[in-house]
Amino acid sequence: MRKRLIIPSIVFLLASVHVAAQDARPEIEIANPNAMFLQQQRALPPAEVIERGETLYQVNCRLCHGPDLRGGDQGGSNLLRSDVVLVDIAGESIGQVITEGQGSMPTFNQFSSDDIAAIAGYIHSIKFDSEGQGSTPPVDFDLDILVGNADAGERFFNQECASCHSVTGDLSGIATRIPDDYIMQNTWVAGGRRQAGRGGAQSTVTVSTAAGETISGRLLRYDDFFVSLRTEEGAYRSFTRRGDSPAVELDDPLYRHRELWSELSDSTIHDVTAYLETIK
Repeated sequence: MRKRLIIPSIVFLLASVHVAAQDARPEIEIANPNAMFLQQQRALPPAEVIERGETLYQVNCRLCHGPDLRGGDQGGSNLLRSDVVLVDIAGESIGQVITEGQGSMPTFNQFSSDDIAAIAGYIHSIKFDSEGQGSTPPVDFDLDILVGNADAGERFFNQECASCHSVTGDLSGIATRIPDDYIMQNTWVAGGRRQAGRGGAQSTVTVSTAAGETISGRLLRYDDFFVSLRTEEGAYRSFTRRGDSPAVELDDPLYRHRELWSELSDSTIHDVTAYLETIK
């Protein structure tokens, strides 16, 4: 027997506003009321929706949030512990973050409402199968990503990438040096960040405080609230940001790559990957 449960509003405002907010939220369908956690009680969308959501997630989200949703190479948040995921019912909260961005996460406007619902359904399906809060079942998949057009990928590379990279220079033999096509795709989309600390591009930052102190080093974290770095001497420094104070000057060789994250389409990513796979 299935039950339905209305998720209550988290923030209590005026009574009339609170009631209206409750009425506007979707209903969550309960399929397993005896489960310990709400995420394991919910009814999941059809299998084909979850499968489609997994494909969209692995192509677009895995790099930052990881294959198991616990954070990836780009430092994305752990979705298994995310408040956005916990309060989401059918993609309304997750979709808002995807389309509007949050913190260092860029906006993604290429997804339809069905795409967002599928991604949300996949994320909820992982939470549904988890052994407990914050844990995840093993991820076992073999995703074929070599489905792009290498000629189209070469044209995009020559237009967008050739000013900084060369297939006879820094990318010479990249398909041989990184034989795993999935890792290679993640590496080029990230701008080689996987190799940071081993000859890869690194971002540096200079922080100038109101007291007149100037500190420079390797950038560790930068968002609307904090900036942290590691100095050449190895000291860790962290600063709370309030508007333009302290003054922060970034030297980010991956700036164009960051811009591309919100511009790249799935087809372009696959095309460039197919092209780079020919560079043996």
